[in-house]
Amino acid sequence: MRSGSSTVNLFQYLDYRKFLRDWYQAAKKSRASFSFRTFSKRAGFQSTNFFKLVMDGERNLTEESLTKFVVGLKLNKQEQEFFRNLVFFNQAKTHEEKDLYYQRLIRSRKFNQLKPIEREQYEYYSTWYHTIIRELVVSKDFDGTPESIAKRISPSVTPAQAAKSIELLEKLGFIKKTQGGWEQASSLVSTGPEVTSHMIVNYHKNLLDVTKEVLDQVPPSQRDVSTMTLGVLRDRIPQLKKKIQEFRQEILKLVSTDTDPEEVVQLNIQLFPMTQLKEAPK
Repeated sequence: MRSGSSTVNLFQYLDYRKFLRDWYQAAKKSRASFSFRTFSKRAGFQSTNFFKLVMDGERNLTEESLTKFVVGLKLNKQEQEFFRNLVFFNQAKTHEEKDLYYQRLIRSRKFNQLKPIEREQYEYYSTWYHTIIRELVVSKDFDGTPESIAKRISPSVTPAQAAKSIELLEKLGFIKKTQGGWEQASSLVSTGPEVTSHMIVNYHKNLLDVTKEVLDQVPPSQRDVSTMTLGVLRDRIPQLKKKIQEFRQEILKLVSTDTDPEEVVQLNIQLFPMTQLKEAPK
């Protein structure tokens, strides 16, 4: 940041509004007379508080205003491209659009220098079979070759995909090499009770696609698929979510001691409204 402090590095951010807040504070600290009016004049805005409105989430940036922000922030060419993708990533209205701009962000060389693990995490959660391979590499049936893993997975994957997955899992620290083969660095991996990252949404969407395919292949005796359509009070939904979260924790505790798995199963639980939510009466 050339107008204030070099400590505010754009490539450390995945939230452009947080970057703007930190950038403004650094500029103000560097020059006490710097103000929202100063920025507006430099960027070419008639409104003296537009920066603050955007920073506080009360306004979004458009193509026109984004171009002016680039001028006001004095971004170089590489920073301009990253900032544009960051803005569109944060303001995206669909998951597909958000994912598109996120992929552009993680291709940034400087971003990868600061957050090298981000790309690997994206790959892990955007491909359904990595979690399965993580379980298979510690099973007694694994002979150390990607071919043996590829044969066990359904739907099928190639040995090359299995080999690449093992490499990724090791790089992320999910598995580690031992004298006798592989072991999990941690027996459990959980995204937490609330999905907050779009890359986890990728994972869930991929699993739903795989589930549709597997339903035609797995006999009823080896699966359990059921649905419940319920009429509930609006205030009941948080209670249902809590029950599901508690159930997940019970399942995790139950299998946490299975250090030598014989099979890998997928447990999916979905709860979502099938009606348009009405506004609560005022």
